[in-house]
Formats: sequence, C-alpha cells, structure tokens
Amino acid sequence: MKKIILSSLILLFSFVLVQAGSKNKTKEYSKFPYWIVMMDDEKTNYFEAIKAFESFWAHRVKPLEEKELLGDKLEEYSNDSKALARRMKRLPPADRNLTFQYKKFINWLRESKPYVQEDGSILTQAERLKIFNSGK
Repeated sequence: MKKIILSSLILLFSFVLVQAGSKNKTKEYSKFPYWIVMMDDEKTNYFEAIKAFESFWAHRVKPLEEKELLGDKLEEYSNDSKALARRMKRLPPADRNLTFQYKKFINWLRESKPYVQEDGSILTQAERLKIFNSGK
C-alpha cells in the first residue's frame, strides 16, 4: 500500500514539474530568440519553433520587409545594392541581426513546411534525399 501511495505521489509530482516547466519555457521564448537556434537544429519540432518565434515577437515590432520599407522605390534600391546597404547600416547592429534572422526564419518555414510530419518533426536531409532518389 505504501508503494502505491509513494508511486502515486511521485507520478503526481513529476506531472506538476512537467507542467511548470512548459509554462516557464513559454515565458523564456518571449525573452530570448530561441527560434534562431531551433531552425539550425535537425531535431527541432516545427510547431515548437513557430511557438517560440511567435512568443518572441508577440510584444515586439516585427522588422519590415523590403517592400514595406522601400515602397515604390524597391526597384530603385534593388538595382543599387550600395543604397540598400547604407540604409541597413543606419539600423542598430542588434536590429540588423534580428532583421536578418527574422527573414531567415520566414524562409526556413517556407522551405521546411513540405517536410513536416504530423508530430512536428522535420525530415532530415538524408530522408529528403532518399525520397528524392526513390522518385527517379
């Protein structure tokens, strides 16, 4: 009887710890850009990366895309890369890096989406290659 009560208490305690850990992780996602590291990890859960990204940007101003930033002058700036580089240099270094990582993450989402499994795992490069070679 004591073993049953003890094991029940341990199970209950571990459940409480897991729940507390998941709430703290969400709070941490909003404080630090974990999504930057997640997109470079093959074992990342796609849905967890999106959660981290959205939590981080929930209370921040998202970087503007080139079209939003430059408007009708986009073609003019795209032909003159020096002008675009000068404009980017005006941003603080931290903002420049986050802008780059933001755009990189959006691209990662688009490229990874076809390879996402139901559980959120993403096929590795080897698995993608195997599928590609089997189609030939």
